[in-house]
Amino acid sequence: MNDDAFITSGFLPVPATSGGAVETLVQNLIDENEINGSNKFTVFSIYDEKSYEESTKYKKTNFMFYKPSFVIKYFDLMLFFFIIFILRKEKKTSYKFIIQRLSYLNYVSKKLKKNNFDSVIVENNATLFLALKWRKNYKKYNGKYYFHLHNDIGNLYGCKKIIEKSRKIFTVSEYISLVVSSKLEYNSENIKVLKNCIDMNKFKKKYTDKQILEIKEKYKIPVDDKVIIFVGRTIKEKGILEVLKAFNLANYKNWTLLIVGSSGFNINVKSNFENDLLNETKNNKKIIFTGFVQYSELPLYYSLADLAVLPSIWNEPAGLTMLEAIASGTPLITTNRGGIKEYVSKYGAIVLEVNEDIVNMIKENMEKILNENKIQTNELTNKCREEFNLQKYLVNFNNCIKEGNNS
Repeated sequence: MNDDAFITSGFLPVPATSGGAVETLVQNLIDENEINGSNKFTVFSIYDEKSYEESTKYKKTNFMFYKPSFVIKYFDLMLFFFIIFILRKEKKTSYKFIIQRLSYLNYVSKKLKKNNFDSVIVENNATLFLALKWRKNYKKYNGKYYFHLHNDIGNLYGCKKIIEKSRKIFTVSEYISLVVSSKLEYNSENIKVLKNCIDMNKFKKKYTDKQILEIKEKYKIPVDDKVIIFVGRTIKEKGILEVLKAFNLANYKNWTLLIVGSSGFNINVKSNFENDLLNETKNNKKIIFTGFVQYSELPLYYSLADLAVLPSIWNEPAGLTMLEAIASGTPLITTNRGGIKEYVSKYGAIVLEVNEDIVNMIKENMEKILNENKIQTNELTNKCREEFNLQKYLVNFNNCIKEGNNS
């Protein structure tokens, strides 16, 4: 039995008790393996009390948690305040755990040196290759490490040559595969698309009228209101500002817009852009911000909604929230950015082009769907569930590793 090691971000924990798309995908994989797989997994993660408690339930996965000391946390906090308030940097979450991240990578590097894993999967961030660079672990694991890329490649942190020696690079969409090919000197035949999947058992769950009513009461949503939902980080790239503007232009007397998410996951950091969003609402009681919501609770929120509007403005690599909406049977408005169309175009989603008229297009399609009471058909929902379920995800992952080992 192979022992596959996953190097996660060192920013958010796995199990994914604080959210995070990549962290959730890793958890989905190990969850499915517990039920239907025979793999032995090792997961490197930052320590979190809730995650640690969750980890004790796993029999086929070994978790190696790094717990930063008080000293590291203190100096990280001092550095964070210096960068934000003295240097006036905008992307606050990028600077919150710099020292912790380096210390975490040193911890992972030591463990890689001490242990002998059959394969090492680096999850998404090129920074994590420092754990292979340090102590020359890239030599020890030559031909055994893989890059699972969920986003565009940014700074390579001096690891370009090590990354280019990856056995395989797995990408979440053809769009990201093209990005990789343009930025790395890498054989395109060794780039494999491994599409994201979600736990369909969660998103096909049926909720009672009582459960739906309880959520409406929690947020003081009128019982007869139709609910539009936005799920995701409330950052510029996700198109949240366009959603607010479109809603304000529409005839929303009997509608409520529910914004589910925060700017920085569950880490209590509020961005300047998020403050701008709050100002944009102008105390509009028909626009409600829930803040961070645990991933396990999201299916209920989708079930509550009559429409999901998720119009990414940036080139979204894939888009888990779009899959979640369709799998829940919720009509979807989204955009043709990055890899989104590869995932949703066959399953009834309205896919809009991003241009100067995007706000009006969102408004018009909102009105069309809600005024005509359009619903997502069961046939399309079921096809989506068959294509993107976790059982298929585990099979596809194993095939990618097996293909790499045999090449």
